[in-house]
Amino acid sequence: MRLFTSALCSVVAIGLISGCAGNMSPSSSALPGAGQQFRTGFTPVNVMGVPTRAEQVLHSILQPDVMRNASSGLYVSEFDASDVYGYPAANKGNKGPTCMVPNVSYVNGIGVDGAGNLMAPDGGASYLLLYKGPGMCGKSFGEIADTYGQPSDAASTNAATGKIALANIFDTGKTPGSLSICTNKGGCTTNLTNSKIYEAGGVAMSTKGDCWLSASGVESGGTSPSLMYFKGCAGKGAAATGFKNTGYGNLDIDSKGNIVSTDSVAETIYVYSGCATACKVVSGPFKMHGQSFFGKLNSTSTAYAMADIANGAVDVYTYSPTKIKYSYSFTKGLAASLVPIGTAYNPRSKE
Repeated sequence: MRLFTSALCSVVAIGLISGCAGNMSPSSSALPGAGQQFRTGFTPVNVMGVPTRAEQVLHSILQPDVMRNASSGLYVSEFDASDVYGYPAANKGNKGPTCMVPNVSYVNGIGVDGAGNLMAPDGGASYLLLYKGPGMCGKSFGEIADTYGQPSDAASTNAATGKIALANIFDTGKTPGSLSICTNKGGCTTNLTNSKIYEAGGVAMSTKGDCWLSASGVESGGTSPSLMYFKGCAGKGAAATGFKNTGYGNLDIDSKGNIVSTDSVAETIYVYSGCATACKVVSGPFKMHGQSFFGKLNSTSTAYAMADIANGAVDVYTYSPTKIKYSYSFTKGLAASLVPIGTAYNPRSKE
């Protein structure tokens, strides 16, 4: 798997994807397709505000009596859809979405902060969109322009009041990706770069305010990966030693402070400790059930959900620092043609 760049605007393999538009305001790109080109091989969604068949089906699943904010759940993003969906946190019964966040475009990774706020990087508009927690599918409370590049993932302890780490697949002008540091009120004011970053994927932030970024070192296949550590989410960063991934991917932090890292090339999952310049393998590699890039832990770090791109599903695993095992999948309201890619539990894992 590898990232899809704005220069390509087409499927090369399975991995992160970015929109085919430059920086636009939310008002001009809230409806996917407005002034944008679509990637080949997939059906445009909500072009000029007209719902597609997939969206009509989804709205029929969302019955009026369940279109409410649940106190907890699992968010799922599809790259070629215009909504982020809220599902039950435990969904062995394959239930459909219970709520949605509308008018987003080209979303890859999504995140929930420590306060339960949803962070949705809009790759079409190059904005980070913020939605109020702690309940599911809350109201919008922030739109942060990503002036440095095309956002792929976000992490924060509190997106409303604190620092936000925003990964950029590529920077403006198709230069290598980066890690932008932003706030809701101040916008994105700092851009962290390093020569080891080519494409930037998943990002994680510790409760102490340190940042990690999963990055590919070369264009081909998302390979030559590095786990970049930024102490205090600042400076030039350093590539952590002991990183065994063959490809870059998602990052999350479990309740023990371990870093969970997906390998999008080998389609495996590792658990690392340390990684403040030196990683130690706690466990792994564990083989993924499907083809995934992003995954997130639940509040107790006992479940790990990954969007399954190839199968139009979400795969849920039981999790402990020493063992990750596939448990079940759910599919209702999702479609492989719309590219399910991001997940985020609310509440999130408590470090």
